[in-house]
Amino acid sequence: MCSEEIKSIFGNQVRVRVMGLYREGDSILLLNHSGLNSANELWLPPGGGVDFGVGLEDVLVQEFREELGVDIVPGAFLFMNEFRHDTLHAIELFFEIDQLIGEPIIGRDPEMAEKQILQNYRFWSVSEIQNHNLDCFHPVFQKLRNMDELFAIRGFFKFEKNI
Repeated sequence: MCSEEIKSIFGNQVRVRVMGLYREGDSILLLNHSGLNSANELWLPPGGGVDFGVGLEDVLVQEFREELGVDIVPGAFLFMNEFRHDTLHAIELFFEIDQLIGEPIIGRDPEMAEKQILQNYRFWSVSEIQNHNLDCFHPVFQKLRNMDELFAIRGFFKFEKNI
């Protein structure tokens, strides 16, 4: 389930997105988005759409500033995921984030002018993710056994949700 507003903004087009994976020990930084699924709770890595002429690392830096009020040092490119569901189609490029500078605060998504979908942020361990409703997480997190496994992923994927 996805809100009509999300479909009207992002639907019926291919969207290229960058996502930053920042780890503290055995936990990963995720943002809770409302209005993207039936649970009204979807935890995703910080990131966003790539605009023409803007470099991928520059987009990551911009998105972390907008969404969490922090600066980052982008790291290595890890993997790509193709997401397709209903009218939504995204190419997601996942990067490691080497350093987070500042204390996170919940920010704004400028693409969602009136209705903000960012609810809060949190560091999640793999065991906490596995003990929560898995439909509330990006599919890349749904079958993880440990955090090292996430940062070892390389290549092109079509991560599927648990059935």
